[in-house]
Amino acid sequence: MINNYSTLYTSPEDNLVYQPQFFNCAYEDQKSQLNDLLAQGRVLRIHDSIQTQLQELIKSRNPAAKIGPDDYKRLIEAHLAGRPLEDYGLWVFYPWSRSLVHLVEEEEFIEVRTNRNQLKITQQEQQQLREKKIGIVGLSVGQSIALTLAMERTCGELRLADFDTAELSNLNRLRTGVHNMGLNKTVIAAREIAEIDPFLKVKLFHEGLHQGNIDAFFTGDGKLDLFIEVCDGLDIKIESRFKARELNIPVVMDTNDRGMLDVERFDLEPDRPILHGLTEGLDPSNIKSLSNEDKIPYILKMVGAETISTRMKVSMMEVQQSINTWPQLASSVVLGGALTTDVCRRILLNEFHESGRYYVDLEELVADKKTVSPAYVRSNPFTPLAVDEMKLLAQKTPAIYHNAQAIKPDARTIETLVQAACAAPSTGNDQPWKWLYTNGTLFLYHDEHRSYSFGDFRKMASFISFGAAYENLNIQALSMGLQPHLHFMPNNSSERLVAAISFGPAINEQQADLLTPLQGSIFTRHTNRNLAGRADLQQPIFDQLTLLTESIPGAKLHCFTEADTLRELGKIIGACDRIRLLNKEGHHDFVHHEMRWTSEDAEATKDGIDVKTLGLSNSQLAALGVIKGAEVVQSINDFGGGKALDMLATRTVAAASALCFITLPQHGLQSFFDGGRAMERFWLAATQLNIAVHPVISPLYIFPRIVYGNGEGLSEQNQQELQQLRERFIALTGIDNNQAEVFLTKIAIANEPDLKSFRLPIHQTLFID
Repeated sequence: MINNYSTLYTSPEDNLVYQPQFFNCAYEDQKSQLNDLLAQGRVLRIHDSIQTQLQELIKSRNPAAKIGPDDYKRLIEAHLAGRPLEDYGLWVFYPWSRSLVHLVEEEEFIEVRTNRNQLKITQQEQQQLREKKIGIVGLSVGQSIALTLAMERTCGELRLADFDTAELSNLNRLRTGVHNMGLNKTVIAAREIAEIDPFLKVKLFHEGLHQGNIDAFFTGDGKLDLFIEVCDGLDIKIESRFKARELNIPVVMDTNDRGMLDVERFDLEPDRPILHGLTEGLDPSNIKSLSNEDKIPYILKMVGAETISTRMKVSMMEVQQSINTWPQLASSVVLGGALTTDVCRRILLNEFHESGRYYVDLEELVADKKTVSPAYVRSNPFTPLAVDEMKLLAQKTPAIYHNAQAIKPDARTIETLVQAACAAPSTGNDQPWKWLYTNGTLFLYHDEHRSYSFGDFRKMASFISFGAAYENLNIQALSMGLQPHLHFMPNNSSERLVAAISFGPAINEQQADLLTPLQGSIFTRHTNRNLAGRADLQQPIFDQLTLLTESIPGAKLHCFTEADTLRELGKIIGACDRIRLLNKEGHHDFVHHEMRWTSEDAEATKDGIDVKTLGLSNSQLAALGVIKGAEVVQSINDFGGGKALDMLATRTVAAASALCFITLPQHGLQSFFDGGRAMERFWLAATQLNIAVHPVISPLYIFPRIVYGNGEGLSEQNQQELQQLRERFIALTGIDNNQAEVFLTKIAIANEPDLKSFRLPIHQTLFID
């Protein structure tokens, strides 16, 4: 049946037809051509409302008169002056629909069609606008603008550029019928315009805008008076603006989000920075060398990542996850057509002269009255640990008996030891330690004001950090001929006093021989998040890492190198990262407690993680900036999205030579402290071997909430997902819930990072009595 259908056009050229044919029957040759057209059967339908059009013309010229049917007949006959009605005016044939339409003459058509614009647009202003030329690039959004300009007759000529064809998914905002799928968007727009006003001049650039046609677009047959840029391509956005600025042509851009409209008056400000200076560093000479990923930060900066709507921010995180591409709603696109047309008309009539960025946000202008909810703040219940309190806790500690060989190091030695200790890693670089040296004993304290966070569940993370700090001190002391004696004491009522350390001469030569080579790595050890291709490591490397890790009694190093296991563990780590980041408390801590969003902040605070050390690509950094807002995270949760947040860990682990996992037999603070020591020995040994260490510890900090905390701080949905993840994690690693899970890290061969984390000044950490 389908094969028997005759098609409207038989060649690709037919699909590019967009101009109607005109026949004026006052001329015999054109009347003959019209008759031939009819005789050939090319016309499927005839629309002849000339009588009504003439009545409207007469009424528009006599607005105060009451004209009856007989009056109309008389006045029309007088207007025709003896010409047959069927020969009057113009017959317009639209080849794509095979429709023939009878219209009044051009000037009369324009007069009647624009009559109801008065006095918002006067006849004089309408005449001015007829002389104007407007160019539009990008017709997914630009079609609505072009049609609105045409309906309002804001110009006499339109130049439309787009290389794309209409697809089914475009019909959510492209005004056309399903029969036009596969046609060039330029042709669809031009045909719509011709059916609204066949006398408007339209020029099409079916290949979009490019170096080969940009001059013809901007200056061919006369220079544009105004340029509208609504395309997706970053290179064309920039190149077209440079061209517009060179030619002193104003530029208008609609983004169809929050009714944002951008105006650049290059006609009045020829030296104005492109896009208000938001594209600094970009120009036509370098933009083509950028990858799509490298373009994303510029695009976000241009559209204003901080000011786009919450749902658009959420959508950014869902592209190629739960949605294919950016959302564009018909209502927003149509609004953009109205806003752009209004502003363009006023620019062309010399009524509006400003450059800037403007918002007509309907969700704000037409909305329920809002009760402003206070922003979520995770208040810290702890005050900074004061020196007087540290001294009081030390005084309450049972005396530590020194043997006859006890050594009381001088202040400079203690400072050297503590500086080494403070070079240890800590969660989010929070550096939760403080130190007091008095009467030959060095006390280690927990400053809970610094460590309080979602990630430090039941102080496990902090005690791992304390163990690592002590191990650095231990190694530094051994290298100086001292033997530290640890008195672990977190069982006091406050758990703020972690340990007391006394000193004697180093007597364990075997331990010193094992550990002192690591001293040179204490201040060079760092987190290396740089990505590199996966490289196989030789067995002697794993043997050395195991030897140092398991030199702490009870510590066990598990190493995973098989690709499928790494892939599955990467998925688990990514899911835990997402759950942590989308948790209200976890997100607040990540944004306000852990991250330093500028290098200046990192240097000023000397703690936290400089965002530039995360080893993220430009697009990932840009995406991270987008989800800083708590409202974005809430919306992602409401939509059940955020799967894109899993991808970073999956990508990170995929490039690992191995995942290494340190456990101790018994879950408890002592085990986490000892585990921290094992972790630091592992990390220093890896540093010595030029192995990159990148902790991926979110499972170890979030699983305890379901294993030991009855889901504390987690939604029911999170708990269910984590239970499943936990089962997979146990199956892959072979551990059980009774063990202390201390450290999970990727190891690889990678280039040294450019930036490393700061440490607090020693005077803020160590106090000598």
